Amino acid sequence: MKYDLLLRGGEVVDPGSKLRGKLDVAITGGTIVEVAPSLPEGEARRTITVKDRYVLPGLVDCHAHIAVNGHNMGVDTDRFCRASGVTTMCDAGSCGSSNFANLRYIVDTAVRTRTKAFVNLSTIGITGTRICGELSFERYADPEGCARTIAENQDFAIGVKLRYGPNLVWDYSDAPFKVARKAADMAGTPMMAHITRTPLPLPKILESFKRGDIITHCYHGGDNGIMGPERQFLLKEVVEAQRNGVIFDCAHGRQGHFSFPLIEKALDQGFLPDTISSDLTFEGATLGPVFDLPTVMSKLMHFGVSLDDVVLRATQYPARILGLEDEIGTLRPGARADVAVFELRDEPVEFHDSDGHSLMGKRRLINHLTLRGGRVWYERPN
Repeated sequence: MKYDLLLRGGEVVDPGSKLRGKLDVAITGGTIVEVAPSLPEGEARRTITVKDRYVLPGLVDCHAHIAVNGHNMGVDTDRFCRASGVTTMCDAGSCGSSNFANLRYIVDTAVRTRTKAFVNLSTIGITGTRICGELSFERYADPEGCARTIAENQDFAIGVKLRYGPNLVWDYSDAPFKVARKAADMAGTPMMAHITRTPLPLPKILESFKRGDIITHCYHGGDNGIMGPERQFLLKEVVEAQRNGVIFDCAHGRQGHFSFPLIEKALDQGFLPDTISSDLTFEGATLGPVFDLPTVMSKLMHFGVSLDDVVLRATQYPARILGLEDEIGTLRPGARADVAVFELRDEPVEFHDSDGHSLMGKRRLINHLTLRGGRVWYERPN
């Protein structure tokens, strides 16, 4: 037999590789070997018919949390990921230099989802934050330990994470950003900054950012976001930063991170995020309003973002951040056979943002099949 598995009759949507249309996908040895019309079914050990479905690269969620407060999604990570077509995810700074080994242990022993991670600038990571933020005390900032942890985990750790906002940091000036910049430069990696409810104007924050660094929660509706003081017009500094390679990640999250009114205004002015992510936690997956990455993609499609644009921002672009663009986030022959098969279902659906707004949508993405390394990892029950 020429193929181990043949996905037959679906609509391939892989804008990053310029693959679009009624194409079959053939897999051998965990690798995609052919993408073409009408591949021979008789050459496959197993054929799965995916007619009237969209065949996408396995989704890549570049902002989620496995080990907030030491556990959170933990051993449930695979359950949430495979059912939503996510085959790769990145933990966005749950742990710092003092507890990163805990995250590593969970991933190595209990998680099959391909995973990378940012290391929190705070030595304690995101823990006990209902009492005080992880950087409420300056002595918790550990740029040397953060850089050392990245160096010791080069196959896993990809950058520095800073959460900046009221009750999160010891200083409301740009001092925390300068410390994060120091850590990232020592490690030779990007930094990612959470910016909701920031007391510092975004143009001032952006002074510390270089090409490849990431602003996350870019669609929050609070003060000092991507819009000016009246929240009506996109800041020119934001446009320039994105043009110069600073990455803006939408990261839905649960509280105050994702605002429908702000999104509508930003999209009307032509501002799309570079990456679409969930900021998924156990609570966000089970209680909402996040639920999963396809739900976030569906919300943006409601505001007019095309299917191709949301797929690109949930596959190739985040794969590039993770340094895996040659392996995942694509259906190009030679890539790992991580594949997600979706239905775009026309039906009324109530969407919620993280600011208490709701609206009625008309369609949503529903995952029916997830392949990881060429093997069926999830099939939606009939």
